[in-house]
Amino acid sequence: MGDHLLGENISNPKGHFENLEFIKLNEEQLQGYGGSWKKPPRISKLSLSEYQKNKIIEFIKKNQRPVWGLKDPRFMLTFPLWKEPLEQFAKVTYIFVHRPFIESVYSLAYRDRISIQKSKKVLKPYLLNKNKFRKQLEAEQADIIDVTFLELISQPEKFVSKINRRLGQKESANLEKVTCFIDKRLKKL
Repeated sequence: MGDHLLGENISNPKGHFENLEFIKLNEEQLQGYGGSWKKPPRISKLSLSEYQKNKIIEFIKKNQRPVWGLKDPRFMLTFPLWKEPLEQFAKVTYIFVHRPFIESVYSLAYRDRISIQKSKKVLKPYLLNKNKFRKQLEAEQADIIDVTFLELISQPEKFVSKINRRLGQKESANLEKVTCFIDKRLKKL
């Protein structure tokens, strides 16, 4: 995911594994449109300036590896800005992790000590965008892997085998590392 990753904290003791530079670029883009991760701007407002496009391309060139990835919830807000540059430089597999909306709502409310209503208001655009982008990519016949949050925790071998097939590896490659990393006790809701 990169060299400088968002580490662990009280709400995520194993770490987030999100590229700090990617987070910063996404935050800058959201702020440029008068929003933030808690107050998403409308997607229709987003457009890619030459300056932003160059920053994204510079980031991709700097971070690209034979196998690499990006993870940041803000990506569900800034995806329209990243899609073309990413696809220009890499063969992209899009991974969608599906979790029941109400679980996400309760998780955010618990983590940030906010009301359920506030949590729903924050997360609704993420869910709508995820569904919209998933549908768009499917229509484009993009390479997509879908996994549920529960399946990822309870049956990681299914997800690992899908990734390994894309990489041309044995389906069980790295499965032991993944299963050792997953700690079901950390799932709060």
